[in-house]
Amino acid sequence: MPHIIIEHDSKTKESVDLKALGTCLHNTLAAQETVKLEAVKTRTIEVDNVTVGAGEHNQMLHVEVKLLEGRSVELKDHMAQALFNEASKFLEGKNCSISVNIIELGVYKK
Repeated sequence: MPHIIIEHDSKTKESVDLKALGTCLHNTLAAQETVKLEAVKTRTIEVDNVTVGAGEHNQMLHVEVKLLEGRSVELKDHMAQALFNEASKFLEGKNCSISVNIIELGVYKK
């Protein structure tokens, strides 16, 4: 457990190596305190019909991390910032809206 879900539009799929981005974010999260590499699961999902704000961005990338409860707000903020920074490097120079959200799960079974 944690899960990284990378949502993106078709334009981002065409302009970014999503496999490399996923691997980078996977390893970035695994390097964080309390996270074990062997527990991280990462995937990308293409979404259709994307509109961002008033149309000022023509691409979008949203990273969602699902974690078990118990981490401090500071640690979750650090995780989100590290993932945002790495994603931004992949999308530098592209007109892309990037966001990261950390979600705590209550009950999780695998």
